[in-house]
Amino acid sequence: MDIAQKNKLPRILRCSQIMGRNETDELSAAQIFYLCMHCADIFFLKADICQLGMDQRKVNVLAREYYDDIKRKMKPIILSHHMLPGLLQGQEKMSKSDPNSAIFMEDEEAEVNVKIKKAFCSPGEVEGNPCIAYV
Repeated sequence: MDIAQKNKLPRILRCSQIMGRNETDELSAAQIFYLCMHCADIFFLKADICQLGMDQRKVNVLAREYYDDIKRKMKPIILSHHMLPGLLQGQEKMSKSDPNSAIFMEDEEAEVNVKIKKAFCSPGEVEGNPCIAYV
């Protein structure tokens, strides 16, 4: 709640792209609190280094700004990486809702091998080929 209290609504709304929304979209109260809770995860986990995709960047910046608000010296280090595409044809990024389109940290080696063998890989095509992104 402290993150919500220390920020104005327009600042929180600028983070809405992490949910695939725009600042101008009408959001429910739950969606607004989700943004604050996503930011709070960094503090709850006591993370010194936070690694998230580029699509999470605005929430990471909000977390670092919050450290200024609470006058803490050690801000979390934010490592932002590009998004890996989904393994299936036409997927811009991996999806948690389709386990076959994503490789998860907890996947066993055999499971990863099966997913890679089933991945979309058009011969001779580099653009839009998820297998190339992993090489």
